[in-house]
Parts: sequence; structure tokens; C-alpha cells
Amino acid sequence: MNKSRGQGQSLGALLLAYLFAGWHMRGMPRDTQEQRRRRAVWARDHGARFAGRWFIIALLSWMIQMSPLGYLFTVAGIPLLAILFLMALLLGVGHLALQIVAQKRAGPPRIDPPEDWPDDEDPRN
Repeated sequence: MNKSRGQGQSLGALLLAYLFAGWHMRGMPRDTQEQRRRRAVWARDHGARFAGRWFIIALLSWMIQMSPLGYLFTVAGIPLLAILFLMALLLGVGHLALQIVAQKRAGPPRIDPPEDWPDDEDPRN
């Protein structure tokens, strides 16, 4: 019987899997050159998705901190969401750096050559 994604996992494990690329890469073997290349291809293909999630968290935390609601997230004069903004921004940049390094190792993604349209099915006509 197939388990659906996330079934039987704690909320913390699901959040870590949603936010960190390293969570997925820790289970990938890296013994041979081919396995390391596969890891680099995965990181190249998915790094921007994780970086985007962190950038969204950073943007939302900054917007809330700068709004009138930001007063609620200030403890002893320390803006808590501004600190979260900095951490999320750094994690997003870190995931982008992971993607850039992985692209150097794996090379650019394979792009299929263009195909010719038959004249009668040309969408431009």
C-alpha cells in the first residue's frame, strides 16, 4: 500500500522538507561520480524553488514588521520580524548560491531542439 506524501511524518519534518534543500539531499548517496552529478542536477533544478520560499517569508516578515502590526512583534525594543527577515533573506541567498554551485558542477540543463510545425497547424496563421 502506497503512503501519501507526508503521511506519518511530524509537522517539524514536513516544514524542514518544505523549506530546506539539504533535507532532501541528505538521503541521496554521494559515493560515485555519477551519484554526485545526480545530486548536483537535483540541486540545480530545485534550488530556486527553495530560495523563492525563503524570499517570500522574508518579504512577508518585513512587510508585517513595517506595518502598524509590527508593534506587536517588538519585544524590549527588538523588532523580532526584522530579525526573521534577515535570517530568511540569508537562507534564500544561500539556496541560490547552492543552485549556482550545482550548475557549475552539473552543467546547464538539457534543452530539446525546436521542432518544425506543419504549415496547416501553424498557430501564427
